[in-house]
Formats: sequence, C-alpha cells, structure tokens
Amino acid sequence: MAEVDADRRPQRRTTAELRRELGLKEAVAIGIGGTVGGGIFVLVGVAGGKAGPAALIAFSLAFVASLFIALPYAELACRLPMAGGGYAFARQVLGPHWGFLMGWIYWGAYVFLSGYVTIGFGGYLHAATGFPTTAGAAILVAACIAVNLLGVKVSGGVQTAVIAAAIIGLAGFSFWGLPHVSLDHLTPFAPHGINGIFLAALVAFLSFGGFDMVAAAGEEIKRPERNLPRAILLTLAGVLFLYLIVAFVAVGTVSSAHLGSSTSPLADAAGVFGGDVARHLIVFCALLTTAATANAIVVVTSRTVFAMSRDRMLPAPFAAVSARTGSPWVAVVINGLLIEGVAVVGTVSMSSSTGGFLYVLHFVPPLLALVRLRRDNAGERPAFSTPAPRIVVPLAFACSAGLLIASGVTGVTIGSAWLLVGVVLYIGYLYTQRTDRAGRVG
Repeated sequence: MAEVDADRRPQRRTTAELRRELGLKEAVAIGIGGTVGGGIFVLVGVAGGKAGPAALIAFSLAFVASLFIALPYAELACRLPMAGGGYAFARQVLGPHWGFLMGWIYWGAYVFLSGYVTIGFGGYLHAATGFPTTAGAAILVAACIAVNLLGVKVSGGVQTAVIAAAIIGLAGFSFWGLPHVSLDHLTPFAPHGINGIFLAALVAFLSFGGFDMVAAAGEEIKRPERNLPRAILLTLAGVLFLYLIVAFVAVGTVSSAHLGSSTSPLADAAGVFGGDVARHLIVFCALLTTAATANAIVVVTSRTVFAMSRDRMLPAPFAAVSARTGSPWVAVVINGLLIEGVAVVGTVSMSSSTGGFLYVLHFVPPLLALVRLRRDNAGERPAFSTPAPRIVVPLAFACSAGLLIASGVTGVTIGSAWLLVGVVLYIGYLYTQRTDRAGRVG
C-alpha cells in the first residue's frame, strides 16, 4: 500500500482540540451567514440576463453542484481539522508547491469577485443618489482600505445584523413581489437556450459561495457524523429556497434584458411592484450588505497574502504588521490597490466570470488532497465520510469542470493569466531563495 511522505503526512495535533459546542442550529447559522451576502443583490440580475426565467433552473443546478463539492470538502475538514481551510489542506497533503498554488488561486478569486460586489454597491448608490457608479465603487474600496489600515474590524454583532438585514430584505422583496409576478415575463422561459442556462449556472454557483464555512467548522460541531451533512444540506436548501423566490419575483416583474443590463436589478424590480418605498428599502439593504461584503473581502484577501508571506510563499515584507494598529498594512495596501483596479476598470460580467473560474478552481486541490488521503488510507477514520464516494467525488470533479467551462473565454483567459503570473513569480522567488542560500554557504 502506498505511503504518504513523511513531510506530508497528516500529523496528530499535540495541542488541545477545539471544543465541540456547535449544534445543528448554530452550524446552519454559520452556513447561511457565510452564504447570504451582498452578491445576491447583483448576481440575480446577471443570471436573469444570461438565462431569462430559466435562471431558476441555473440556481437549481448550482445547488446540486454545491452539494457534490461540499460533501467531500466536509470529509476533508473532518480528516484535517486545521486552520487555513483549503490552503492548509493542499499544503499538508500535496506539498508546499500545491499550497502556494492553492493560496494564489484563492487570492485571485476574491480579488476578481470583489468587482461584482463593489460595482454592485456603486450601482445601487447611483440608483439612490445619481452618484456615478464607478466613483461610488472606488470610494467604497478606499473606505475599506482605510478601515483595515486603522485596524478597525466590523464586530461580530454588526456583521450578524447586516446578514439579518439582508435576509429580511430579500424575504420582504420576495413576498411583497410574488402577487405581482406576470406570466408574460416568464415567456419565453429559456430565451438563450441551454447555453444561457449553463452560463448562468456559474453565476448562481457564486451566490452559494460560503457554504464551505460549515465544513471548516467541522471540528467544533457536535456529533459531526450526523450534524455536519445535515447542516450543509439545510444551509444549501434554505439558501436555494430564498434565492429561487428572489429570482422568480425578479424575472417575473422585469424583463430579463433589463435585469441583465441594470446595475441595481432588485431595486428596479422592487420599484415595479412597490414603488419608491420598496425600491428605497432594497437599495438600503443592498448598500449595507455590499459594503460589509466588500470589507470582508479586503480582510480575507489581505490575510491570505499575510499568511502566504509568513509561510515563505511570498516575499517577507508582505507580512509586515503595523506596531500601532496590528494591521497587516502592506497586505492591505496591495490588495486594496488590486481591488480598486477591478472596481474602476472591470465590469460585473468580467468579475463574475474570472472570479468564478478561480473560485471553482480553488476547490480542485482540496478534492485532490482527499483522493490522496483516501487512496493511502492515511489518518484515522473521520467523523464524517462522503456518502457513496465512488459516485459523489467524481461528480464533484465533473461539476467543477463544467463550471470552469461555463466561465467562458473571458474567465478562462484572465484566470489563466493570473495563474501564469503566479507561477512565474513563484519560480523566480524560489530561484532567488536558492541563490541567497548558496551565497551564504559560499
């Protein structure tokens, strides 16, 4: 039987284990809180524009793909309950080079995905005030940079309140708008055919982004063999239900062509059935949640760069921390400038296709890590195992491949360019390190 290399073997931890204090309700709350974000206020319009009313099918397909990917990811989280998620999984099992690749992909995914959030904020701000969309997006990014440089973080209570406002706003939009849905807007059901549904499926998949947070909390969930899969199922099913109603109301009250071209799609739909009151309420919820999501992206991307630099995957100066604020200020500035660039020169379509390509790709190394662990029978039997793994794991790879193709020429081209830049920089960095070590030895 094949053995896992000694330097890659999953190690038994010597430190105290985290307590299993999260029940099913708490695990579902983590999942829904991580999944429902500002993007849904933008992505429903994009999906509707690509698929028309058949966006409902696209969201259902995205749910299935999310489920097939989430279950193996949950097993991996139970096998390797480590901080760092997929980056740590890939680095531990597949080696440091894979760790760099995973971190680089994850970093790029959120840099590009930030575009539909920040541009979405600008679009809703324009709908409320007439302020230019691009300028609004740029100001939001600048504010997020300033907040992170000052070391000020959105507290858990505020973040919870923002998510609650988003859910209440989306639910209110749905039930207020349902009686006003017109069947005329639902025909033709699939104006762009199967190709439109396929393209919209990637956008819909992004709307489910964050479901992996449930798996990442696997070590702290009570009876994980029972509650972990249930929490994933309930999270995805609950979010699917909410998204389907939102999408149904949106495509049933506004033409798909208008949804696809609008920078504030849900506000436009709300204005049709609820007038200015409904429109202003949706704008308020959208501005609140997109701003919070944009700040979260700056936090996530800067901490990714900081962690990779600390692990000697990127130059050491990238891990510089302000003595006064405790903020990883270099990483914040680097990511802030990248995100600012996407907000100023990017589009929602480019952001979703390129970010979507990289976001889907970032699930592939952890899936490969799980295959290796299963093949080598390494480690103890996990608290949760993927049901029907000979079917589910290959389907997870197949869904990932399908979604990568759905990112289209733009997503594949720009996403591959990001990967190429990372590989070139990493090879150069390794060469520099070897040269420095050789110089010191000599």
